[in-house]
Amino acid sequence: MPDVPQNYLFRLRFPISKIPASAYKSAIKPEQLDHQFRIPFWSQYEQRDGFDKRDEDVDSLRPCDPEIENRFDFRCAWAQEGLLFTVVVAEKQKQPTWTHSTLRDADAVRLCIDTRDLKDVHRGTRFCHRLLFYPLVGESEDVAKPLAQWAPINRAKALPNAVDVAEFRMASERRKDGYAFSAFIPSGTLTGFDPSEFNRVGFHYVVRDSQFGAFVLQYAFPAPCEEDPSFWATLVLE
Repeated sequence: MPDVPQNYLFRLRFPISKIPASAYKSAIKPEQLDHQFRIPFWSQYEQRDGFDKRDEDVDSLRPCDPEIENRFDFRCAWAQEGLLFTVVVAEKQKQPTWTHSTLRDADAVRLCIDTRDLKDVHRGTRFCHRLLFYPLVGESEDVAKPLAQWAPINRAKALPNAVDVAEFRMASERRKDGYAFSAFIPSGTLTGFDPSEFNRVGFHYVVRDSQFGAFVLQYAFPAPCEEDPSFWATLVLE
């Protein structure tokens, strides 16, 4: 019988700070959020034969160590008007340009958000959202820009209200060894988001990278981490 990975033995909870309205009304650069906003990742999911391959074992997950910590940075903040997050991926040796026809393999950020942080359900509710972000999409480097999509949660009992991704405020920047990306998700696009009544949010992320594989907040396959809200970490809106 295989050992249970250590990260399956506890739940993560992260306090995240509030930002003023002036901080998200224009494009955000990751450096505008200081280190207190950083949310660490537990492991790096090593790429082997494709991101969607389902026969990886737990040995493909590596705990975060100093060698890879500088490759990736994820930060999150909140306001009454919504959630803000930033991503930086560094130390990349290649900078591909992705098109709409190659999104299946593209660098991407997958977010799961439960605006009521329900830990006693194992299927998505109307408060659960799954969002996909592609930092750089275009026919050439000159026209590459961020793209967002809403995606259904497998086996969900109910769906949230229609999510208008056109309301998201996103910005991306190519860097010599990677990229920086930020997105503000307005509260009106998140069914049930009301920090004045519910100051906790269920949260999970996977940042997929064409060179490194993926950076995972806590759980990865074989756990049903993107369809079971009880696996998601908690953000405490301070």
